[in-house]
Amino acid sequence: MHHNNNRKKRNRRSRSDSHGSTSLTSSTTSLLDGEGRSYHPRSPRGNYHNDHKNNANNNNNKCRRNNNKRRSHPRKRENRQQPLPAESQYVALDCEMVGIGEGGHNSSIARITLIDWDGNVLLDEYVRQCHEVTDYRTFVSGITKEDLQENATLSLEECREGVVQLLQNHILVGHALKNDLKALDVSHPWWLTRDTAKFEPFMKIRFDDGILWPRKLKELVSEKLHQEIQPKGQPHSPYEDALAALDLYKTVRCKWESVMAYKVDKTNQIRLQHQQPLLTQ
Repeated sequence: MHHNNNRKKRNRRSRSDSHGSTSLTSSTTSLLDGEGRSYHPRSPRGNYHNDHKNNANNNNNKCRRNNNKRRSHPRKRENRQQPLPAESQYVALDCEMVGIGEGGHNSSIARITLIDWDGNVLLDEYVRQCHEVTDYRTFVSGITKEDLQENATLSLEECREGVVQLLQNHILVGHALKNDLKALDVSHPWWLTRDTAKFEPFMKIRFDDGILWPRKLKELVSEKLHQEIQPKGQPHSPYEDALAALDLYKTVRCKWESVMAYKVDKTNQIRLQHQQPLLTQ
């Protein structure tokens, strides 16, 4: 009888010890996970482009971790994410406008910037104006009369031809691209366009009607990337804005491409039924 009681006490101690060690291990793991996902410190104002590569590397690692998780669940193999487009397939665009016509209400492209995945400049030119500029919008665009007189090397037609060539078979990234493409008089396939102003998780409901509205690039960069662009009292930088839109896209690249792959697949099913050419990326 005494032996049985002793055994029960020893079993209770061993169980309580094992519970305690399990709790300690899980809390330590949680702490390590938290450190692994910590944000980089906010970069100094004006140095946004110096640390965007760190964020890009983190996003690429996140995609790899997500893919590894999917591989560990064989039952979900059919839902495995499609391969991501090659990084060389991406370009990001931003334009600065001046005002023409009465009151300067009509926009005309005065500077255009195109960059690749790594932030290398593909095109950065001032554009000659066919019409009289009635508002240089210098406080936003940074464009001055001297810039256009001394540095504008491309006509709008030459600019358009260069852009079309660079965009061919590439995925275009930017913010509020509709405005830039309209001013360029250039179209680009929807399935090759990644507009951070129109990506639903980046939008917000402003009124009680439930309609999603675009948010400002500056606001998204502050919230999602914990960095600052377009400092108050300073004009916008087309290079910085294009790079910021690209970095925003990189944070949701896996999710966005999954959504786009689904849309393309559904569209191709319909086109196949009507014997139409299929969309390709």
